[in-house]
Amino acid sequence: MTAYQPIGTDSREVAEIDALQRALRGLRHWAAAMDTRKHHEDEQGRRLYATAARLHDESWADCLSAAYRLFEIDAIHAAWLETGGRAN
Repeated sequence: MTAYQPIGTDSREVAEIDALQRALRGLRHWAAAMDTRKHHEDEQGRRLYATAARLHDESWADCLSAAYRLFEIDAIHAAWLETGGRAN
């Protein structure tokens, strides 16, 4: 197994952790790409920066989606509401 192969298991949590880790690696990569390209002043550099920024935003959305699935935000929120939410 390499660092980029998914973990071979049927466990939902392990697969979701793997998905979140992949999304975070993508986010880190595109953040670094944005940082290195923000100083380019020519047309190609600006286009590379714009592409890196767009892919960074997509990676951020992937991270949020993976975290949402992993931590079952709906279930946590429903349980919080059932216990009275802010009233407690």
